[in-house]
Amino acid sequence: MPHAPTHERHAAPLASARAAGLRLATRLQFVPRMPTTPSDEAQLVRAAQRGDQRAFRTLVERHQRKAFAVAFGILRDSDAARDACQDAFLKVHQSLPSFEGTSQFYTWLYRIVVNLCLDQLRRRRFERVELDQGRANDDTLDGNLPHHLGSDPHASLAAKELRERLEQAFDRLSPAHRTVITLREVNELSYKEIAGVMRCSIGTVMSRLFHARRYVQAMLREQPDFDRASLAA
Repeated sequence: MPHAPTHERHAAPLASARAAGLRLATRLQFVPRMPTTPSDEAQLVRAAQRGDQRAFRTLVERHQRKAFAVAFGILRDSDAARDACQDAFLKVHQSLPSFEGTSQFYTWLYRIVVNLCLDQLRRRRFERVELDQGRANDDTLDGNLPHHLGSDPHASLAAKELRERLEQAFDRLSPAHRTVITLREVNELSYKEIAGVMRCSIGTVMSRLFHARRYVQAMLREQPDFDRASLAA
């Protein structure tokens, strides 16, 4: 039997990558987080490097929610974050043969997501988006804040105002500060892991996190005149 042309042989795994990972554009919020161990993860990565599309699909399903959280934390726009995640998983699929395993797979993935998001911000030349554009779907990142508080309209209004102030605070952070606070508070990475993702020192991570938290807290206390000069750190 004659061999398929080279471009067709390369197109097949790429199409499979789109099918595997990139269902996240429509299914991301419904995929449960799956427990993993470093050894189990390493086995999946090695299998995916050998061309096992099922292993790659499993990696995507395990990490797509948190990859989306990183992208949304930087871009503040759900659609843009989904697009960035799709691009990131395609890049991961293409670059898997060169992944040497000197870092955890997820930190490598997050670094790709962060770089793609920052590139997108640079291309568009904006530092923040409007609140309505930057709000995630209720079933993605807002799970920590109540949406329905029974029949108490005052509590519902207070929760709504709190969410809006929180969104405004995040929108006003620089991309670097949004990234560090998302990686720490949402993705629960260590300072060392964040430093690896962001290619900076642990001291820089700690400084950015301190100032980002301080600014968000000030906004939640309704202090809009908080000195933002500290966020240049």
